[in-house]
Amino acid sequence: MNVLVTGAGGFVGRALVARLLEDEPSYRLTALLLPSEDEPADWNGRVRVVRGDLRDPSLISTIVADRDLVFHLAAFISYWRLDRPVMEAVNRDAVTVLVDACIDAGVRRLVHISSVGAVGFRKDGSPAPESEPFNWPEDFAYMTTKRDGQRIVLDAVRTRGLDAVVVNPASIMGPGDPSPESAHNRLYRDMYRRSFFFGTFAGGLAIVDVRDLVSAILAAAKTGRSGETYLAVGANVPYSRVLELMARAAGKVFVPFPIPPLLLGAAGWIMELASVATRRRPLLTVAYGRLSGWTAYYSNEKCRSELGVSFRPLEQTIGDASSWYRETFINAKAAAIPGEAERVDQPDS
Repeated sequence: MNVLVTGAGGFVGRALVARLLEDEPSYRLTALLLPSEDEPADWNGRVRVVRGDLRDPSLISTIVADRDLVFHLAAFISYWRLDRPVMEAVNRDAVTVLVDACIDAGVRRLVHISSVGAVGFRKDGSPAPESEPFNWPEDFAYMTTKRDGQRIVLDAVRTRGLDAVVVNPASIMGPGDPSPESAHNRLYRDMYRRSFFFGTFAGGLAIVDVRDLVSAILAAAKTGRSGETYLAVGANVPYSRVLELMARAAGKVFVPFPIPPLLLGAAGWIMELASVATRRRPLLTVAYGRLSGWTAYYSNEKCRSELGVSFRPLEQTIGDASSWYRETFINAKAAAIPGEAERVDQPDS
């Protein structure tokens, strides 16, 4: 089978390609990487690499041609208002071009990786199913562009005969994220550097282990029903619980003081206003500040019952990720720079 993976250089993309190489050695894999992304060493020449940007329509047509199965993971994630044009181009417009290319090329199946942000949430904190009406604010560009991209795929299933299935992952955690600047890797870094961690968002979120998400993606490719969406969710927890487990894994103290969402929203407004002038990405945005106080939980019942996917305990996800972070970004650096391991375990001055 001739298979394409877009977004193959990211957290999920790397994990998916690794599983495909292990479980499906007969597949002929093509991976789309950004020009700046390194090819993982463990691919070892077994993957055809194409470099480019999904904002190039001619590239999409070229890489989709002759594929039997397409895993579309590539997306742009941001809560900064100045990134809206990029999110519209990647998360929405590129999906239109990709869908057209899949239909023209006669692709057997498209597996589109969306987000729980494309699905509405219940304000009472109960887990929402796949059918929950979208109710995120329209100025949350990440959510609206992922919603629009998902709609494009599902509309093509209904009206143009495309065979496609959608997987909606929750916030993704677990070992293997290659970016030291991702949101959870920055938290691990702070946990290891400080003697204690103070403060937390007031709301709650849904989380999925990257390894379980890959299992859901592969199951969707094989047994998912065309035109259906599947929420990939391992746990629904308060932000404070996530930080508590991260601190425990790092051997540090966590003080669970909830920061008022209004305060975070105001801080985000000030930082984002300044960023319009400086064009520098702010530490906090208005959208992220508002999001901090909401509880957005999702149901995994459909994913479990129809795809047969099981999910790891959150304690295992965070413990494994913490160990991986320390080994990859602390111990490896310490081996190259004597004294680094001792420095990162000291409180910030």
